[in-house]
Amino acid sequence: MVEVLKSSFEDLFPIIETCIRESSFVAFDTEFTGLTADSSNTETLFDDGPARYAKKRRDVQQFIMVQIGLSAFIEIPHENRYRVHTFNFYVYPGSFGSVNVKFLCQASALEFLCRHNFDFNKFIYDGISYLNEEQEKVLCNEIEELSVATDAECDYDEITVQEISSKISEWLATAKNEDKLVLEKPPSVSDYVLHSQLRQRFPAIWTISVDRLHVQCAKITEEKKSIILKEHEMENERVLNSMLGFTRVFRLLVKHRKPIVGHNCFMDLMLMYDKFYRPLPVKYSQFKEDISRLFPFVFDTKSMSASMRKSYKETGLFENTTLSRLYAAFQRRFDLYQPAIIHGQEGSKYREAEALHEAGYDAFMTGSVFLRIAHLKAVVHLSFAEAQPLPFSHLFSIISPDMGRLNLIRASVNDIVSKYKTFAV
Repeated sequence: MVEVLKSSFEDLFPIIETCIRESSFVAFDTEFTGLTADSSNTETLFDDGPARYAKKRRDVQQFIMVQIGLSAFIEIPHENRYRVHTFNFYVYPGSFGSVNVKFLCQASALEFLCRHNFDFNKFIYDGISYLNEEQEKVLCNEIEELSVATDAECDYDEITVQEISSKISEWLATAKNEDKLVLEKPPSVSDYVLHSQLRQRFPAIWTISVDRLHVQCAKITEEKKSIILKEHEMENERVLNSMLGFTRVFRLLVKHRKPIVGHNCFMDLMLMYDKFYRPLPVKYSQFKEDISRLFPFVFDTKSMSASMRKSYKETGLFENTTLSRLYAAFQRRFDLYQPAIIHGQEGSKYREAEALHEAGYDAFMTGSVFLRIAHLKAVVHLSFAEAQPLPFSHLFSIISPDMGRLNLIRASVNDIVSKYKTFAV
């Protein structure tokens, strides 16, 4: 398992991209800050699909993800083996300009995370940022206009920035090109706000942070300023990429169109849509259509296993369809020519011990269960003489009827048909 934090994200991003691109499928899992935002929003057995979606939509809009696990399963040709590379991401909604997310935390959800050794310091101090398309547009406009001070800062910051501006005005009255002035940096004003405001007010200067406590102003020519501005555009792009953070990984999943696999993942997909794509639409039909377009090959191992329970009642294999129980049941079972699953070099943590409810480990278990179910379905009717190692392309053809069926417990309907796929609820 590779732990991915804000401080290591840029270095690891090319590796993540390679693993997704080379994978046969990617399993995912998320941990979040709550399940139910309002007691009046409780799910009931009488919910149909649109009603359930409307309730979960209100919840998803108020909670956030804190950890995301991705496991890329890469088939090793002709060896009946899969190498799995697992990444465990801490994510946190960074603030910048007017992009300043408010979210709820549910006490029971935080207690659950504590019981499973979740590191809240990594979440807050080193969590990877993310934006949906709406937030990205707002941020791009603010960066372009060099106007990023928040409403809460404006009154106080204006006074502070004005004091610095007065000192710069006095200095500029006698300054020559290339002259420099070093001033103390006010602790109450962010670097970006300070530089943006001073550069706006004084077109003939450029500012840089000398260190944590000081800012330097230099009087420059128009020619030199044009060169600096090009460099500044690159810096703005770096700022935007930093704020996009995990959204860039989400876009890789969309771009490469790999099968993605979750366990009981209806809410996970809603969260991913809302936080990385667009605010959740009011219409359930629109959500289903968009998800089918973003992820045309999505599987839910909860739905897959529930549909097989009756056929395997005597064996008890699917008696309990919680993720950890399914994984344990398949670990005890042997099927002819079942594919081997090996961890990449970075996977020693999951080879040596369980880490239940860590998103990365749960993603790994989900992918393992998916592969075993697919293999079981493919060989169940084959004789000993007919059985042989099967490539993923064959397994995929066998399980294609399960594609797009997402489990959602305790509802009044079994299936809702979208424009593209069937979503089991």
